[in-house]
Parts: sequence; structure tokens; C-alpha cells
Amino acid sequence: MNGRQRVEASFRAAAPRWRSIAILAPVLVAAGMDFAFSLPSDAAIYHHYINQALTSPLFHILPKEYPAGALTIFLAPLLLPPSYIAGFALLALAATMALLLCTDGLAAYPGWSRRSAIYLLVGTSGVLFSRYDIFPALATFLAVEAARRDRWGRAWGWTIIGGLLKLFPLVLLPGFLLAEHARTGRWPLRRLGAACVPFGLVAGVQSALAPGSALSSLWYEARRGFGLESLAGNVTLIADPLHVKWLFTYGSWEIVGAYHTVISLLVTVAMLGGLVAIWRFAAQGRLSVEACSLAILSVAILGDKAFSPQYLIWLVPLWAYWPMRRGWLAAAALTTLVFPFLFIIQAKLTPYGFYPAAIGSVLRNLVLIVVTARWLREQVRARDVVVGPQLQRHYPTVDRVRASLGSVRYALRRTTGP
Repeated sequence: MNGRQRVEASFRAAAPRWRSIAILAPVLVAAGMDFAFSLPSDAAIYHHYINQALTSPLFHILPKEYPAGALTIFLAPLLLPPSYIAGFALLALAATMALLLCTDGLAAYPGWSRRSAIYLLVGTSGVLFSRYDIFPALATFLAVEAARRDRWGRAWGWTIIGGLLKLFPLVLLPGFLLAEHARTGRWPLRRLGAACVPFGLVAGVQSALAPGSALSSLWYEARRGFGLESLAGNVTLIADPLHVKWLFTYGSWEIVGAYHTVISLLVTVAMLGGLVAIWRFAAQGRLSVEACSLAILSVAILGDKAFSPQYLIWLVPLWAYWPMRRGWLAAAALTTLVFPFLFIIQAKLTPYGFYPAAIGSVLRNLVLIVVTARWLREQVRARDVVVGPQLQRHYPTVDRVRASLGSVRYALRRTTGP
């Protein structure tokens, strides 16, 4: 097959995917653009950040909640007419279309683009073109897609790009490391070391231009309270529903109530336990790299202090690897119900205006936990059927230790007698 024939074959393979997007994309764009211009847009905040950064001396004031790499995205809308908000919406639209159309490795997942468009339409229309998350989400998906095809250099490269834009893609790296070791039999230590170089360089430049800013995004996340829509916020509401208060800080509404320290500790321990369990399954070969990535992102989002509606953009491209699930679709619909609709009516119900949104977020998180847990169990069981007899090869050191302990116990019994 010559080059022209390969191109024609790729177009024929992509045609069904493009036909579905031709139908869904106009609806997604119309809904997203309508929300982007009718609701308060975070693009105004990004505009403020880039104006501060460009004030002389250049880059002496950097965003507190985003890595410095985010400025590359914040700068682009300044070059697009007619306004910053419109320019940002057009840039986010381009990233969304790139997400739905650019990849060529999804022949094994027919209907992926259609499912992605439906999930985005149902769950993220209110924030898709007015929030920043589509850009790191695109890099994250490209990283997972490269890892799925054993292109580990690209996988790490896209993860680093995503991590320079926002921190969450970095949680994928341990899973990539384990998956690459399981498939190749060696640890990619050189790649791990090389991955640290860009972050070291960026941190050094940041510290020189704006002293104390290198870790500002980490401190920002550590100091914020429980977002109204977060799992920790849900537990706070359930623990003492009649005495909670609402506070607008760190750019979002937070819930304040009793047992803050205990709830924070419990949610953190649960999140860390979930991450360790998933990495253990990955090390045993009981999860595919795409399943491991989705599970890791799901646990990280649920364990975070905030679960803003745009965080769903991180999950949608990975949800679409599997056939449409009513539970994930319900979680997406509940996300849109909470924001913008229940947030719109909050002013009319003061002082109880936030209770509908808080209760809606409880339902959304409960549905998401249940359906994701069931999906994860299915993935582990399916892989157990395939790789179950070979699991012991992933733990040769453990096997040697067990054999040594057995020899010691046998020697002790021979020495001490019955």
C-alpha cells in the first residue's frame, strides 16, 4: 500500500467518526457558546492574570493557582478579536474540535468521538468554552492515547506539557511507569529523570522573575477550604446540615462546618488508599493503561478539595473509551443541573439558596462513585481472566522472600522438634 492509499484508507476509517461529529458538533458549539457569553466567564480572571504578568517588569507577578505555563494559553486570546472573552471561547472551541478529531488511533474504539461529544454536551456545556481545563485535558488524553499504543516517549512528553499547564496530569506518571515496566520489563529511569528537567528549569526561571512563585499553585491548593461540590464538602453537609455556612473564597463557593480536620483527614486517607490500590492493580497487570488512568483521575478528583464542573472535562475523553454508561451520563447531567441551573436560583432562595446545589452535588458524587466502582471491578475481573495465571511474574522479589521465609520456618521446626 502506497502513501496515497494509506491516506485514503485512514479517511475511510475516520468517516463514520466525522459524520457523527458533523451532527453533534453544531449542537455542542451552540450550547457551549451560549453559556460562555451568558454566564460569568473565568476568562475575565485569565485576562487579569495575563495583564498582571505583562506589567513592567515583565512576569514579576504570576498566577497563584496555575503553573507558569498557563500564561501561554492566557496570552493567546489577546491576539484574537473581538474581545478577550470571545477570543478565549474561540481558542477553547479549537481545542475541543482538536480533541474530537485529531487522533487516528481509535479504530479499536468505534463511536469514541460520538460518546465524547455527548458527554461534553450533557455535562460540560456550561463551562466548556469559558474555562481553561480543555487545554490540559487535551494533553492528558493525548498522553493516555500514546501510552495505550506503547509510545512511551510521547506519553511522558504530553503529560509533562499538561503538567506545565495544570498539575493534575502528573498523577498519571506513576501508572505510566508501572505499565511501561510491565510491558517492557525495565524501569524507565532515564525518562523519569528527563521529566524532571523541564519542571526544574521552569521553577528556576519563576524563582528568578517572581521569587516565591515556584510552589504557589501547590500552596493555593493546600490552603483552600472544601468546595461546595467536592466530596469533602458533601461529607461536611451530611455531618451537620443545619449549621453549615457558605463562603466565597479562592474563586469559588466553599462550605464551612464542623469536623473540618477529621473530614479532611478521612478523605485524604481514602484518596491515598484508592491511588495505592489502583497502582497495585496496574503493577499486577490487572488494569489496562487507559483504565488505570481513568481510575487514577477519578480518585484524584473525588479526593480534591474542589470538584468544579470543568473537572468533568478531564474524565470525559477517558469515559468514551468504553460503551456509553447511563451512570456516567447521569453524573454528567447532574453536574449541569448543579451548575449553572441550581446556582442561578440560589440568589432567590437566600439564606437557603445553596442547599439545592449542595444536595445536587451529593447525588452527583454518589452516582459517580457507584458507577465508577462498578466499572473498575469489571475491568479488574476482565483482566484477571486474561492475565491471572501470569500474575506471579510481576513479583519475583516477593516470591524469593516468601521462599526464604518458608525455608526458615522449616529449619526452625526441624530444630525445635514437635
